[in-house]
Amino acid sequence: MEAEEILKKMEEMIGEKPVPQLLISKIVPEWIPRQMDERQFVMKLENIPEKYKHLIMIAVAAAIGSKMCTEVFTKIAKRRGVSDREIGEAILVARFALSSTIFATATPALEWLVGGD
Repeated sequence: MEAEEILKKMEEMIGEKPVPQLLISKIVPEWIPRQMDERQFVMKLENIPEKYKHLIMIAVAAAIGSKMCTEVFTKIAKRRGVSDREIGEAILVARFALSSTIFATATPALEWLVGGD
């Protein structure tokens, strides 16, 4: 499949033009088929249901602070039948996981404080 055809398929999947991919296709067009191949590879893996994969993508994008990816993954998930409630819960799970990492980050400082040097 050619880059232009893949970009059209991405647009159908999202419901709007995939702006970052359109831009990179003008610079490195041979990357576009690889992006689609990677997506198809991940989505065809059998142990995690497709719905969960969409929820994971939303949660990760939200946790790392990517507004664009969170929105795009949400739109794709909705088109694939994921409910608003499921998406909302995935975002809350991501929020909890991310906020919990503060303890891991702060552990050396807390150990120093408790150790009393």
